[in-house]
This record gives sequence, structure tokens and C-alpha cells, in this order.
Amino acid sequence: MKSWLRKGLAGIAGFATMFPAMPVFAHEHGDTAAGTSGVTSFTINTGISSIVFVLLVLIAFVIQARENGTHVSKMMGMMAAMTVTMSSSLVIGTIAGILMNHLFYSTIIGVLFGMLAGYISGLSYSTLASMDGLLSGVMGGMMGAMLGVMVIAEYPAQSILFMDMILIISMSLLYKGIEQEVLSTRDISITLKED
Repeated sequence: MKSWLRKGLAGIAGFATMFPAMPVFAHEHGDTAAGTSGVTSFTINTGISSIVFVLLVLIAFVIQARENGTHVSKMMGMMAAMTVTMSSSLVIGTIAGILMNHLFYSTIIGVLFGMLAGYISGLSYSTLASMDGLLSGVMGGMMGAMLGVMVIAEYPAQSILFMDMILIISMSLLYKGIEQEVLSTRDISITLKED
């Protein structure tokens, strides 16, 4: 996928995710959703849009990894799988902790999501990268679930948005690193072919 197209899609997805939360930067009051334990409808909407954003980021990463998997070293593949899995399972675990307000079940959801995302994200690189991603998913899912349960009484929606920002920053740096390595690998292969 072209670099400008990937950046444009990431920007649109990021804006669409952050848009519902732009007017609210203070502590949430009132408007509690029925049947929940103090979670407002704004927090629920922020969580759902964040889940969609994480899934879009993962799909874009898997497509990019399939295109450039052979041009990346094993170390960079492991780092890529660990980065995408840790940051995405941290977001999903946080959302599960906030929406469910139950540490056990939100930990299970975060860990299972992280393990699946880690295995899939590392497949295009190597078995070692898949295992690294899988184990990073366990850690990220557990930490996210703990964070989500802890912040539910204070700033739940803002915590989700903060985790989204960490995901965006991590993925931007990861894509830049992968792009540099792919370009250097292609330059080396072109030089070898000329010789």
C-alpha cells in the first residue's frame, strides 16, 4: 500500500475515533447508561469507536506485513509484532475493564484478544515473531484490564483516548522503522544485482 494512502487512512480513522470525544475534556457527570455500573453512554460510544479503530489498525498492519515481510529482518519482525500487539491489547483490555468493571472477565478478553492479534501479526515475519507477539498480547491485555478497572471512577473516556494516542504514536514510529529497513534492504539488493 502506498505510504501516502496508508497515512491518509490512518489520519481519517484517528479523527473518526477521536471526534466524539472532542467536546468533552472534563470529568463526566450524569447520563449514566442503563444497566451499567456508572459508565456513561459517552464512554460506551468512545469504547466502541476505539475498538473499531484498533481493528482497522490491525488489518492495515497485517496487509502491510504481508507485503513487506520478506524485506524485514527477524529482529524488526519481532519488534513489529510486539509493538502492534502490546499497544492494541492494552487498548482493548482498558476498554473491557471500563465497560465490564470486572477484572477477571476483562483480563480474559484482553489476553485472548492480545494472543490472537499477536499470533496473526507475527505470521508474515517468522514463527519467533508470532510467539513474541503472542506473549506481548498476554502482558498488554492484563495491564489494560487492570488500568480499565482502576480508572472507571475517574476519567474512563479520557483513558481510552489516551491509550488510542499511545497506539497511534507507537504505530507511526513502527511504520517509519519498517519503511527505513525495507528501503535499506532494497538498496542493498539493487547494489548486489548491479555487481
